Amino acid sequence: MFEAALDTMLIVDHEGVCIEANRAACGLLELPRQALVGRQIADFLLPGANPEGLWQGFVAAGQMRGDLLLRLDSGAVKTVEFAATAHIYPKHHLAILRDITERKRTEAERNALSHQLEQWVISSSEKLQRTEAALRLQQQRVDSILNSLECVVWSVHPTTLETIYVNAAAEVLYGYTAEAFLSNPSLWFSCIHPEDEPLLKADIRTLRDDTRIDREYRIFRSDGSQRWVRGQARLVRNAAGQPTRIDGTTTDISDRKQAELALQNHQATQQAILDAIPDLMMRVNKNGDILNLISGGEITLYGPIPGDRHQSVYVSFPHDLADQRMHYVQLALVTGTRQRYEHAIEINGELRYEESRVVPLSQDEVLVIVRDITDRKQAEAIQADLNQKLQRVNAELNRLATVDGLTEIANRRSFDQALDLEWQRARRQQKSLALILCDIDYFKPYNDNYGHLAGDDCLRQVAQVLNTVVQRPGDLVARYGGEEFVLLLPDTTLEGAVGIIEKIQAAIAQCHLPHAYSNVARVITLSFGVVCHRPSVKEHSPRELVHRTDLALYQAKAQGRNCYVVGDSLS
Repeated sequence: MFEAALDTMLIVDHEGVCIEANRAACGLLELPRQALVGRQIADFLLPGANPEGLWQGFVAAGQMRGDLLLRLDSGAVKTVEFAATAHIYPKHHLAILRDITERKRTEAERNALSHQLEQWVISSSEKLQRTEAALRLQQQRVDSILNSLECVVWSVHPTTLETIYVNAAAEVLYGYTAEAFLSNPSLWFSCIHPEDEPLLKADIRTLRDDTRIDREYRIFRSDGSQRWVRGQARLVRNAAGQPTRIDGTTTDISDRKQAELALQNHQATQQAILDAIPDLMMRVNKNGDILNLISGGEITLYGPIPGDRHQSVYVSFPHDLADQRMHYVQLALVTGTRQRYEHAIEINGELRYEESRVVPLSQDEVLVIVRDITDRKQAEAIQADLNQKLQRVNAELNRLATVDGLTEIANRRSFDQALDLEWQRARRQQKSLALILCDIDYFKPYNDNYGHLAGDDCLRQVAQVLNTVVQRPGDLVARYGGEEFVLLLPDTTLEGAVGIIEKIQAAIAQCHLPHAYSNVARVITLSFGVVCHRPSVKEHSPRELVHRTDLALYQAKAQGRNCYVVGDSLS
């Protein structure tokens, strides 16, 4: 039986010398039996392991479990999980080892992957912070241009040159009202100095090649006085590439003409600011009429506003979003404070996200500043997706760490954690805790004759039976190792635990799993060891409970298998 055991088993004498080893032990330690017998166990421990202290502690305790690093004669180092029982008979001690080197490597890889994902999330968060900082900088630029803009802003038809829009600054520069330019398409050219008019017309023709106009020229005001101006314009195309309008600005440079270099620097700065503005700015009155509309070109939802009437916010804008905008307009006017909100809108078949700020200008008017925040929202979505991926990876890693990969029930690690928790709970509440260890009878002959695939399937079916019988939420079924399973039953009496065993026996019998190589039956059977104990306040560890249950299982096997033995309760 000792030689046929699947676990690595060693028997050592009172001096720590190996006197017997099974085939699995020889394979683990990579030595033939004749070379292993007579060797000190301490020979395989790493330097600094304090073998003498470990040995004395083990002999005194009578039992020991844990992990060890073993150094083989070949120089290889293996991580093993061990369980040792002293005095199985006088001056003879039993040690059972299990190679967990691969499991430790997997856990290290899992921890490295988790750390890598955490660093990935941190990096994405930093990118999001940089994006938000850039958005705040853009907002500062908008505030600056609103406080300094003095030029005439205009828009004309690309073919007829009819005025589509011009702001109120035109009257200051030209002496004509904005309405006059909107009603008379030829008024612009009638104001230009005759010597400069051919240059301006040639510039307009070049706009069709997507060039920009930047020209200094002279104009005549309505009172006949002459002024130097700088005109800038560009051709705007729609999504299909067709010209829709010419947008431009005209700035009075008469007072600064003598300082031409300074003027050019100022205008370049002003132009850069204008080009950098991504926001839509509009003055809106309490009735929802748009009094002025200025766009940097990135938000082009609204069309031209006729000069003879105001355009409502409900024009070219979804009704529900217009209602939302008017809600914040009224709120800003009533409270006298700035309002901010976000919304989604479909523009040219693409979903965009916008942020609107509503600033009260007077009792009847507000300034609405609309910013495209699609990039920020996409960054936030990426961040949220990364967080979800990390949560899923962590959940899967936790599942892999606590679930047996073959049987899909709890593994040994999960059982050890649950046992400690339930032991402490039973100790506090002074309730009984039952532990059952069971083993498939003659599993090695089954595996050897039916094959490992059939053996794996047998383990899965037995695990399923155990999981079906044990149904209380607090109970735990786990694979203890090899063909051995463990059942942890909190708040359960001995009679209740025996009842569970009998249900399992009946369920296994109904499965009719053939086993032609068993010495007790023609089908799969199980042997059980059970101990029920109520921990006292002075008992801090469940190790003795596991030991007694393990001995009970051993006795059940010794009595012929296919039975259960109730172990001695802890004194």
